[in-house]
Order: sequence, then structure tokens, then C-alpha cells
Amino acid sequence: MELTERKLKILQAIVSDFILTAEPVGSRTLARKYDMGISPATIRNEMADLEEMGYLTHPHTSAGRVPSDKAYRLYVNRLMERYELNEAQKRRIRKALSVNIAELEHTIRHASELLSELTNLTSFATVEDMYRCRLFLEGMTRIFAHPEFNSIERARDFLQMVDRKDDLTETIVKRDDGITITIGDENSPDIMEGSSIITATYHVDGQFVGKLGVIGPTRMRYGEITSVIEFMTKNLDRSFKLTEGDKDE
Repeated sequence: MELTERKLKILQAIVSDFILTAEPVGSRTLARKYDMGISPATIRNEMADLEEMGYLTHPHTSAGRVPSDKAYRLYVNRLMERYELNEAQKRRIRKALSVNIAELEHTIRHASELLSELTNLTSFATVEDMYRCRLFLEGMTRIFAHPEFNSIERARDFLQMVDRKDDLTETIVKRDDGITITIGDENSPDIMEGSSIITATYHVDGQFVGKLGVIGPTRMRYGEITSVIEFMTKNLDRSFKLTEGDKDE
């Protein structure tokens, strides 16, 4: 079955709507909220095709559909719109990260705290040197604000994951350099089911030092969060240069 432009447009709208609402999306909702130029019946048929292709799932308690991990991967790779930070956000990040090299660990922790606050997710940062790798976790309770983590079982699984700090550190350290997004089952068994991780590397005076990122439900604002992390790591790189450079993007 072909993934046509119309199917892509419908899938993009479903993923975007579900990220915002955490509610299953129906054909009438799409017809009402998005200018599709087609009837709810046509949308419903296209959604049935997308479900058959593995991009949507159908919760038993709802007539609507929700994206699968496969849909999130397609969204991240092809459909996600780039998010542009506003000037107030940029100024706040630059100010928070404007430090000198002697304050490395303190600033990385501060960066992780700020990242958790800006994304409303659990954030982490690693600081690596020739002797060891330290992992800092921030905002661990923020993840419980998301409905996916409301059940006792999910909360327990999350706390067990972060309690295995050595395993979590090893998993993060082994991730590819640059911006890396792993969704659901793409993650290692050490990461709890139904979670996504976004990481980016940062440097000090051009040398790799560690990774900064977030963990949260697969239903996350990928475009916005990726832009925040990317902007933060670029400014960390600049903040830690031993010689002064242009601080602006």
C-alpha cells in the first residue's frame, strides 16, 4: 500500500494533535481542526489504511487513533516542522550558560535543570573525563505530569530505570554523537517501554565532554525539544571556549 501525500498529511495532523492533547484522534476532529479539503468519511478510510500499515493503533476504549512508534519515527524523519526559539528563550539560555571553564560541572548541572524546566521532562547530562563519567538527572518528578506515567506501574518502572544509574549512564554514553532521537522500541532494554530519548553532544574548547538530553513519553514535542537541546549545546560549546568568540547565533 502506497504512503501517499494525502496519507502523510493526515498522519502529520494526527501526530501533531496527539502530542498536544494526549487524546486519541478521530476523523471528525481532523476535519474540524485541520483544512484537509476532504470529508470525514474519506479521512476515516485513510486512517484505516494507516492503521493497516502500522502507523496508527486503535485503543479499545476510543473510536480515535493514536500514533505508533513507527509513526513517530516517520514524523521525526520527514514530517516534523523545525521549531524556532523566541528571543526571550535564547537570551535566557545564553545568560544561564555564560560562564568560564572552571565552572564546568556546575554549569552542566544548571544546563540540565534549565532543559528540564523548558521541556517539562526529565533531563540528564553527562560529564566525561579520562577517569570517569558522571551522570546528572534533573526534574525526575516532572515526567509524572504526563498522563502516560500516571499509573503506579509506569511510575515504578521509571524509578527503577533511573535507580539503575550505571546502566543508564552506559546507555547514554554509547549513543551516537550529534542530535540523536530514539523512539520506543528503538531504545535498549535498559530504557523503560514507551519512552523516547533525545540527546546531543557538547564540547569544551572543541573537545568532546559529554551529552545533554531528555527522556519522556513517545508523545513529546520532538521539533521544539530538539531545537532547545541543539541551541543549548551550541551555546555550551561557545561558553566554554578558552578564547572569546561571538556569543550569538
